[in-house]
Amino acid sequence: MRIVVVAVLLLCSAAAWAQTETGLAAGKATFRSNCAFCHGLTRGGGRRPALSSGRFVHGATPDDIKNVIRNGVPGTTMPSFEFASDELDELVAYVRSLSGSAPKAAPVAGDPVKGRQVYERSGCSGCHRIGMEGSVYGPELTRIGAGRSSEYLRESIVNPSADIPEEYAGVTVVTHDGQRITGVRINEDSFTVQLRDASQNFRMFQRNEVQQVIQETKSLMPPYSSLSKDDLQNLLAYLDSLRGDLKAGAGVKKAEGIR
Repeated sequence: MRIVVVAVLLLCSAAAWAQTETGLAAGKATFRSNCAFCHGLTRGGGRRPALSSGRFVHGATPDDIKNVIRNGVPGTTMPSFEFASDELDELVAYVRSLSGSAPKAAPVAGDPVKGRQVYERSGCSGCHRIGMEGSVYGPELTRIGAGRSSEYLRESIVNPSADIPEEYAGVTVVTHDGQRITGVRINEDSFTVQLRDASQNFRMFQRNEVQQVIQETKSLMPPYSSLSKDDLQNLLAYLDSLRGDLKAGAGVKKAEGIR
């Protein structure tokens, strides 16, 4: 019985330590090293959800957040991480300390119904998926409004090359007869290049059988900078309204080499 009591006290002590100023500082350092690239250095979000909004889709308890960190989120680009128990406690305490710290965002102006019409006539479903409709060539948009700020979405529409997620980086293979095949890079090694084209076809090329392999520096998504002011605002209002459940898909990619 004494051993059990001591173990409980140690766990409580660890949790209490994580809540101290020093523990939160340690959690912040872990966040900056592992999480800030996607979630934003100032916790305001970016290519991944803002953690200061107070909205935790997968649960807000310490155990919920630990589960997301340890196991990732299947069907998304959130990978799994391995931390020592004390590091994890400090990180979770820091993340929870951010909850609700962001000022409440004003509703996005515009007409979501008209925005959906802009989305449809612009052919966005040819690359993006909402619910069970569309393509997985580009990022999933089912709950994009819950995870991205309107400022980030605006820039993603008018200047998509400003921030290209690694999992959607483009590559072009030039064959010996001059044919150019462009797609999302799936994998590369010393001998092969593998990509997925816009028709969702998986293509693999032997490096010694092609003329050139070009790493695209611009987004495969074209900029929609010619949209009228009203069309852009309505499209933003529609995207902000997308807060549905994300259907789990493939397994989680393990984060490697990040500590």
